[in-house]
Amino acid sequence: MENSALLRVEHISKSFPGVKVLNDINIDFRKGKVHAILGENGAGKSTLMNILFGYYHAEEGNLIWEGKKVSLNSPIEAQHIGISMIHQENSLIPYLSVMDNIYLGHYPKNGAFIDKRKLRENAVALLDELDVPDIGPDTPVEKLSVAQKQLVEIVKALSLKPKLLMMDEPTAALTAKETHTLMNIINKLRREETAIVYVSHRMEEVFEVADKITVLRDGVMIKTVDKTDISIDEAVRLMVGRDLESQMNNMKKRAPESIGKDVILEVRGLKRKNKFEDISFAARKGEILGFGGLVGAGRSELMEAIFGFDKIDDGEVFIKGNPVRIRSPYDAARHKLALVPEERKVKGLFPDLSVGDNINIASYRKLKKGKLIDKKLETEAARKYIEKLNIKTTNAKKRIGDLSGGNQQKAILSRWLQTEPEILILDEPTHGIDVGAKAEIYGIIRDLADQGITILLISSELPELLMLSDRIVVMNMGKISGIIEPQDYSEENIMMYATGQKKSNLS
Repeated sequence: MENSALLRVEHISKSFPGVKVLNDINIDFRKGKVHAILGENGAGKSTLMNILFGYYHAEEGNLIWEGKKVSLNSPIEAQHIGISMIHQENSLIPYLSVMDNIYLGHYPKNGAFIDKRKLRENAVALLDELDVPDIGPDTPVEKLSVAQKQLVEIVKALSLKPKLLMMDEPTAALTAKETHTLMNIINKLRREETAIVYVSHRMEEVFEVADKITVLRDGVMIKTVDKTDISIDEAVRLMVGRDLESQMNNMKKRAPESIGKDVILEVRGLKRKNKFEDISFAARKGEILGFGGLVGAGRSELMEAIFGFDKIDDGEVFIKGNPVRIRSPYDAARHKLALVPEERKVKGLFPDLSVGDNINIASYRKLKKGKLIDKKLETEAARKYIEKLNIKTTNAKKRIGDLSGGNQQKAILSRWLQTEPEILILDEPTHGIDVGAKAEIYGIIRDLADQGITILLISSELPELLMLSDRIVVMNMGKISGIIEPQDYSEENIMMYATGQKKSNLS
């Protein structure tokens, strides 16, 4: 029994209207093993996981659980036999506490009532057991950072003590510190014989944690192999069906002369209580200025304040040498600033509107004739950016929520490019995006900088930050701990500054 599958997927196929999304999938998931599922967005990974969790029902094939055929018609049925799932987008209830979110639906009871004392004890014990730092059981979820919410999502799934745990992009919102915590949790689960299904676009991470790897492409299983028998380059080639090497070769460091000498944006002594203080930096025309740091360092909060989402308590902002006061995103847009936010689905996307509406929504004023929107101009504007950024959609009227993450991100980027910005803030622009789309977005970012747009780039992926940035500002606990020039680039240097072990006054 030791080598038999806990869950066997046999000849599973699934179709949606007009398209077959899974075709004859066969995989064994074993106790104490981490099995990674790789593939571009649209490869069928999420559909497969949704079948295993009871959201969808396969038209063909069988699921064999502990040697017996099962039919899973709901997540409750999946949880009942011992399957849990950590979703990429958190499903927490913001106004409830951490402990309520963890045990919602399976509270400890004292008779007919929730046992509050036991609830708190269990939550504290679970958070301690999993070594999840700095999260109290009584804290309302709405007060947590994006990374902390993701950790609570993980703890919530583990509170059910699953035999098989599915993780869909579990580290997409995490940086090095939180990812390290998750890897420790995974190793603990592996020792306890829990089977883990692991989906991630972070290839180095997959090759660190996985025992076996299955590659899907266009709904077809391309290969299942031991991790030791495949390289990252080969896995990427299998995933995308094409060689990304030529695209990545275009990402070599830019020559200093390709960056303008004129300072476009300068901030001096910016402060926001409890978020950041004494922030000063300058960005030149066409420069990609990277921002590194751990979650909670204050990078996103700084950019949102510069953009007018939040107020600035002290300090000055200069654009082209002139002092400006930006009190709202409308002010920011007037000054040719644009922001693509970190939480795409919360702050950037209108999921039930069309692709065209999502692209045009910030520019309808210039798409008017008289008091009415000119439908021809509206259609042409959307089509222009669909073609320019290679957004894969059947047409501009398609609901954007049905697109892959990479295409959603390109649509949001299109929205702000249509405003003709001179300064573009990108907060985790490749969050949750597959390697093929990521390469495309890297190319777009580089092209925009080459056109003279100044880009402020926040990224928690150190290779991405090092590849794209002309200089890197590193923040720690709301302050700038160093500004790294290309000759000093290394992941180690970024992490030393990010963890406060190294201080620098470079500029």
